[in-house]
Amino acid sequence: MTHDNAVTAYFDGLCPICVHEMAHYAQAAPALIQLHDCNGEIPDDIDRDSALASLHVRLPDGAIVDGWLAFIAIWERMPGRHWRWLAALTRPAPIRIPLNRIYLWLAPYRPRRNCRDGVCATDRR
Repeated sequence: MTHDNAVTAYFDGLCPICVHEMAHYAQAAPALIQLHDCNGEIPDDIDRDSALASLHVRLPDGAIVDGWLAFIAIWERMPGRHWRWLAALTRPAPIRIPLNRIYLWLAPYRPRRNCRDGVCATDRR
């Protein structure tokens, strides 16, 4: 059962860190946070390369946000005050913009599984 305030997170399902983090969010708020691996079929309005480069989230109104704003959209829906505080504290532009730049700078260095003939290994992009 989904909620009117639910979001869909488009993430890299070949990144073990991304999978672990997104699973945590979805498990904590299953009616509010839906997951979609960008390595499979994706909606036409989502650019695969962009979605694999940084987290993208579809908001309840259909708008797409990415990068740090995508994390904020998820954190606002998580149970527990500390998540909403984190979202509120990092939303102002003087904080959010530098954090987004750091996130986009680090994201290409995340580990990523490469599968060939059913054998998977973890490599850097």
